[in-house]
Amino acid sequence: MGRLVFSVFGWIWCLLVLASMISLPCSFAAQPAATIREPAKSQKERCAAADGYLSDSCEYWQAANRMRTDCSHLTVEAYYAAAEAAWNAIWSAPESPAVVEDATNAYGDALVGLLQTAREQGRLQPDGLWIGSRYRPIRIPIVLKGLPISASTIESIEPFQPPKDKRLSRRHYRPGFGLPVTIRVKPGPEGTIRGDFDPPRLSLVATAVLRFQVPGNEKPIRKFVGPLTRERAPAVLDLVEPLSVSGVHIGVAHPPVAADLSMPMLDMLEGMPKSGLEGFIMPFEGGVTEPRLEFLQPHVKGRIPVVFIHGLASDEGTWFDLINDLRACPFFQRHYEPWVYHYPTGASFLPASAILRQSLRRIVKELDPDGEEKQLQNLVLIGHSMGGLHAKLQVVASGNHLWNAMATVPFDTVRMPRSVRAKIEPSLFFEPVTNIKRVVFIATPHQGSSLASLALGKIASLTVERPPELTAIHDQLVAENPGVLRPEFEEALPTTIQLLAPNSPLLEALYHLRPPCWVTIHNVIGVAHHTLRGERTDCVVSESSARHPGAISELDVKATHTGVHHKLTTIAEIERILRLHLVESGLRTVSK
Repeated sequence: MGRLVFSVFGWIWCLLVLASMISLPCSFAAQPAATIREPAKSQKERCAAADGYLSDSCEYWQAANRMRTDCSHLTVEAYYAAAEAAWNAIWSAPESPAVVEDATNAYGDALVGLLQTAREQGRLQPDGLWIGSRYRPIRIPIVLKGLPISASTIESIEPFQPPKDKRLSRRHYRPGFGLPVTIRVKPGPEGTIRGDFDPPRLSLVATAVLRFQVPGNEKPIRKFVGPLTRERAPAVLDLVEPLSVSGVHIGVAHPPVAADLSMPMLDMLEGMPKSGLEGFIMPFEGGVTEPRLEFLQPHVKGRIPVVFIHGLASDEGTWFDLINDLRACPFFQRHYEPWVYHYPTGASFLPASAILRQSLRRIVKELDPDGEEKQLQNLVLIGHSMGGLHAKLQVVASGNHLWNAMATVPFDTVRMPRSVRAKIEPSLFFEPVTNIKRVVFIATPHQGSSLASLALGKIASLTVERPPELTAIHDQLVAENPGVLRPEFEEALPTTIQLLAPNSPLLEALYHLRPPCWVTIHNVIGVAHHTLRGERTDCVVSESSARHPGAISELDVKATHTGVHHKLTTIAEIERILRLHLVESGLRTVSK
């Protein structure tokens, strides 16, 4: 009876192997029964063994390409075999630069096909890379190295290159071992820091390295069938942070890890609107037009947040060019992390600033309730155009100046429901956020822009939708308190265009507010052209309007208004300022 059972199972196993061989390309079915490579002793023997593995890798890769065209389920296994053979080539002769170079290229080609095909077939999951039979799959575990997340927060692993985007003018790529990928992170629970401040698509940079064991002298055919009989995963898929992990150890060979630092930036841009006009013309349609402070990467304790605030008719995507370049600087990655403020630029100006102020205070309080993290007490704000005015409103005390610019009587004497008073008071009366220590103004119209008062500005102002809720509050205040608001505010709420007019009472009041002594100010001014009066300008903001009293540095950049923050000169200045900030905040010495 025992012999009969063994015979039946033996025939079943033979049929399985035969079926697998039939489903494979002819080049694999014709392989010899076994290729046993004895341990090599001399360098010549090691190089010969490596050449054999390289030949195998090339053959497997070519077969995998044909199988991918035919949509074969075993395509993943074919690329897997090609990657393993290339890995074994390096392991066999790690002291040979020629072998390491050729094998690194072959490994990269195989890994591209492997991960892309696995993603297409649904076999590249956050819990692992799945290979082998549909009936008994084997999981290649994923190990994170240097990434500021846990495996449970991964939404997907994207091995495909995102499309190009004109908002990113430079690509930061480093050749090396492995495949640059993008990791998309799951949104956090609502009401938590992650849930409330992560962007709609949060993408992180990583490099995938499929790490094998010492060469196992397997039959070529078993590279497809073998996983069915294994009790444990034959490899590990490492996802490494390429700036904190410098190289891969394969024997004595240490090839550098490949990196594409721009890949996650492009992936996030792909999931964003192509322009900020929607938030300008229709700022109250919900969704992406709601004001929101966003993290571009998970917060890491010990890093200083830099908050980027965009300008009129724009969105946070305008900063990705500058942030992309900064993140390529090792010092920025070690000491800083970028936050961006997304807000509908056609919405009321003061309420948008109030939401930013509330968000900054909440984040710092929840991340560092005891105030022990010095980095969170040294925030940097960078604002372009109208974003610079929002930045200023975070570091000044309003007193009665803003209200007096709008009304003729004290705020406390105005008749209004208690709920309405509680809603509008934070936008008009506030103190500076004490943990903001430095502000950089880029092409900021501190004294307005003449374009806002010209016909073009008036037409643009008419196209902007006014906030329904605030409009209702405004109309109620005017009806119950006739003559309280000044004439320019009594007819209707001013739009953001009207706010930027040189004769705007609110803008004038804001101009005369001064930051406290603990805040350092810097100016970057666009000077691409000259006005009819001979004054330099960026075509929107004049040089005199872009200046702010008390700035410790000023940089003139030959650029138009929308291009000032994209210039390499400006990016170098931001880098200089951030290095200075580390020293002056006591977080780094000059010698380091």
